[in-house]
Amino acid sequence: MGARIIEEAEAIKASIDQILPLDVRDRLREYGLTLTLGSSSASEFQSVVVDADELAERELLGDMTSLRKKRTGVDNTIFVSTKGPARHGARIKIAIDPPDSFNAACKTASMAIHDFSVTGAYVPPRIVEQAKQFIERNRDVLLDYWEAKFDTEEMLERLRPPPRR
Repeated sequence: MGARIIEEAEAIKASIDQILPLDVRDRLREYGLTLTLGSSSASEFQSVVVDADELAERELLGDMTSLRKKRTGVDNTIFVSTKGPARHGARIKIAIDPPDSFNAACKTASMAIHDFSVTGAYVPPRIVEQAKQFIERNRDVLLDYWEAKFDTEEMLERLRPPPRR
């Protein structure tokens, strides 16, 4: 049964590739999008599935500010952004692999500003604790920046540095 489903899926893919207009394929490629077909059920069939959160996240990648340890006290790079079109709550992103990356498209985890919940890649406990301390020191700044109440330069000026050791 499994091989039959795979064969059928490949046949459907080939059919779609043949009938999909070139301009649509070019636009998908331009935006790094993948056409995803949903599975059918008796009540509903979604022919194309678009993950709005994923698209919003991608759009924000260029708007994220990368912060080093001297500003945050966190060994890994921290990314902060304004809300933009995102539908999720305020959060920071933590670079995981590589941990010192300034590319927000690297492997990351997200930490919610309101409750420190973590999603995404595994974050070592030491980094979780450092990120919590960064958020606690700067919660008001991070939330105001999330709401775009000031620009990046002002956000950087308002951040409270980690304690000296």
